[in-house]
Amino acid sequence: MRHAQRDDHKKLGAGLARAFETDPLWRWLAPSDNWPDAATKWFGTYLKFQIAHSATVLSDEQSRGVAVWLPPGQWKGTLGEATTLLAPSLRLFTKRTIVALKFLAEVERRHPTHQDHWYLGLLGTDPAHQGSGVGAALITEVTSRCDIEGIPAFLESSNEDNLGYYARFGFVVIDEIQKGDSPTLWQMWRDPR
Repeated sequence: MRHAQRDDHKKLGAGLARAFETDPLWRWLAPSDNWPDAATKWFGTYLKFQIAHSATVLSDEQSRGVAVWLPPGQWKGTLGEATTLLAPSLRLFTKRTIVALKFLAEVERRHPTHQDHWYLGLLGTDPAHQGSGVGAALITEVTSRCDIEGIPAFLESSNEDNLGYYARFGFVVIDEIQKGDSPTLWQMWRDPR
């Protein structure tokens, strides 16, 4: 695993767009036909911002997957991030922008604050490389550090099929978020081992 560089954002953004193309929550938030281009731009912009700031953005040498880990105390979105993502969000979410913003505000409001933790803000592996161990390496790169330092980790899963996968790494479901007709988002916590 390696730290992603600023010029990696486009290639990694395209991989994330492919990874989340059939994700229930992402497609509920952004159901339009312009997914490939708009999602690639959104994920690329998000990654570029995170790489430039305090996040640990990891990938492998072939850019087959990416993980955005936010360090303890730095999980909350900033005004700079919101400003940076405004135009790509309008393009991706189109008519559902207000719905998306309200849902994301609820997710942030329900983020655990009782204990410092590493936050896996985003994890995706290009579908052509899923099952090859890339995602596992992107997770354990930081959870191993969590174990050494005695720090918990947290993530949200927007796909029920992934709950068992994350459980293999010690994450357990602590809550569910569901608003109106939205798909469920599962919050998962991991105590250090």
